[in-house]
Amino acid sequence: MKKQLKRKHFRGLRLVNRFPHFILIGRPIGAALYPQCTRSNVAANTITLSKRTIDALKPGAERFDVFDKSLRGFSLRVHPSGRKSFRFKYVHCSRQRVITIGEYGAPWTAESARIQAQKLRGLVAAGVDPADQRKPERSQAKSTLAEVIERWLSEGRAAAPNKRDSSWANDASRLRRHIVPLLGARPAESLRRAEIEAAQRDIAAGATAADVRTGPRGRARIRGGAAVARGAIVSLSACLSWAVSAGLIAANPAAKVKKFAAEKRERFLSDAEMARLLDAIAELKAKGIVRPAFGDALVLLLLTGARKSEIAQLTWAEVDLDRALINLPRLRAKAGAKSIVLSAPALELVAAQPRVSPFVFPSPRDPSKSIVGIQKVWQQVRRAAKLEGVRVHDLRHSFASAAAADGASLLSIAKVLGHAQVSTTARYSHLADGAARAVADRVGARINAAASRPRSASASGQPLTSAARSAEQ
Repeated sequence: MKKQLKRKHFRGLRLVNRFPHFILIGRPIGAALYPQCTRSNVAANTITLSKRTIDALKPGAERFDVFDKSLRGFSLRVHPSGRKSFRFKYVHCSRQRVITIGEYGAPWTAESARIQAQKLRGLVAAGVDPADQRKPERSQAKSTLAEVIERWLSEGRAAAPNKRDSSWANDASRLRRHIVPLLGARPAESLRRAEIEAAQRDIAAGATAADVRTGPRGRARIRGGAAVARGAIVSLSACLSWAVSAGLIAANPAAKVKKFAAEKRERFLSDAEMARLLDAIAELKAKGIVRPAFGDALVLLLLTGARKSEIAQLTWAEVDLDRALINLPRLRAKAGAKSIVLSAPALELVAAQPRVSPFVFPSPRDPSKSIVGIQKVWQQVRRAAKLEGVRVHDLRHSFASAAAADGASLLSIAKVLGHAQVSTTARYSHLADGAARAVADRVGARINAAASRPRSASASGQPLTSAARSAEQ
C-alpha cells in the first residue's frame, strides 16, 4: 500500500513540475497530494466563455489564459489588475500568432468577441493572416500629430480646392512652428482638448518664439502673442477636421476649444501721413535704398486697396490696360475671382513698368519670379516716413477710409475691396458719417427749395415739406 502511494505521489509530482500551467477540473494535477502547488483563485483552463463564467474568474498573482470550449483558439486573458481581454490564437505559415480582440466590457461581450474570433478564424482558413489586415489600422491609430499634419498639408488640398496657396503656406507655418514643437510627438488619436488649450496659452506666452535661419539670406523671427496663438489653433482645428473625415481619428478635440478673441487693428493714414509715405518711397528709390519694383508695389497697394499678395504676385495676364482693370482669378483672391479698378494714377504706374517678366513686379535677382520680402522693404519705408506701428495691410484700410470719407457707400467699398460680405466693410461706416450728413443736407435743401416754389409746383408732383404744405393751406 505504501509503495502504491509513493508511486502515485511521485507521478503527481512529476506531472506538476512538467506541466504547472495545465489545469483540470478546477485543480492542478496532484493538488490533492501537493496543496502548495495550486494557484489560488484560478479557474479551469477550458470553459465555455460567457458573462457568468467570465465574471466568476478572479485575478491571481500572475496573468493567465482561459480558452473557450466551443471555438478553438478563442480565449480570455485575466490580468492581476483584474483587467480581462479577449484574444484569438492561430497558426499561419507554421507560425503561432495571437491577436487581441478587445477588453471585456462594452463593446466587447463574450458573444460579440466570439463572433469576431469566428471571422478571424475564417480569414486564417482562407490563407489570410489577420495580423496583416490590422496593420494599416494600427499605423493610423498610432500616428503622431506631426505625421497627421504633414499628411494634411500634402493630401488635404484635394478636399479644399478653393483654398489659396498662400492660405496653405500660412497653415504650414503656424503648425510647424508652433503646434509641432508642443504637441507633435503626441498620438493624434489620444490628443485631448485640455492639451490644445494649454498649447494655446503657451504660444501666446511666447513658448514657441524663436529666431531661425531659413537660408543663406533668409531669417524667420517667430513670435508669440494672442493673435498668433489663435491662428495656430484655427489651423490645427482645420487639420483635425480633415483627419476625422479621412478616418485617422474619431473626433476633433480642437473643435470646442475657446480661441482667444481676434484683435481688431484699424489704422487709417491721414492725408498728411499718406503724403509722408509717398515722399519717403520716392526718396528711398532715388537713393537706391529701395528698388523700383518694391517701391511701386507699395504705392499701388495704397492706390488700389488690394491685398499684399494680390499686387506682389500680379502678372501681366491679369492686367487689362485698355479697360483699366486688374482681373484676379478665383485662386488669387481671398473671396473668389474679382476685378480691381485702376484709377488714373494707378493705371499710369502699372503701364510704366518694364515688361521683362511675366510678373508686373519681378524679383531683381530672378525676373522669372515675383518680388518677395516686401515686408522687409516696408520696415525701411515705415521708418523713413515716421509711421511706426503701421502695417502693410493698413494701406488697404487707408484706401477704404478715404473712399468712405469721400462719400462712397459701404456697398461700393465692399465691391472695390473684394469683400464677400458687406458686414466686413461695416468697420468703415463711422468714417462715412460726415459724407452721409453732407448728402442728407443736400437732399434736405433740395426738398425745401421745392417747397418754396409756387402752388403750381405741387401739382407737378414736386415733394413738399410739412411746413410748406401748411403754408399753402
